[in-house]
Amino acid sequence: METHPEEFKLTEEDIQKMERRIAAFDLSREQKILAVIPQKLESMLILTKLNEFTTELINDVSRLYNILLAMPSLNDDLKRRILYALDYFVVNDDEIPDEIPDMGYIDDLAVVRYVVDQILADDSEIVQS
Repeated sequence: METHPEEFKLTEEDIQKMERRIAAFDLSREQKILAVIPQKLESMLILTKLNEFTTELINDVSRLYNILLAMPSLNDDLKRRILYALDYFVVNDDEIPDEIPDMGYIDDLAVVRYVVDQILADDSEIVQS
């Protein structure tokens, strides 16, 4: 089965729910999340069939991860957005469990891409890399 992630769109309800979760995200979890990103990316590279959307997800997650490392003094709203997306990525049992072949990372891409698009719209100079 060929997966087309562009067919998976966040609904307005999804976005509202995500925005509430972002606003409430606990910034004290930053170091714990950052510690697991490299391992999750590595396992994804080893265990996942890479295609256009998994490659996009890996690139976006890497970009967000590097922003946090390079810019520790980001404002709290940007940190919450980025950490929420990275946390969603590292959780295996999310809306679509990561273990489901060809589909498990579609929701991760939708969440991460939403955050990247928001940052590009509001703070494009931060994401230029």
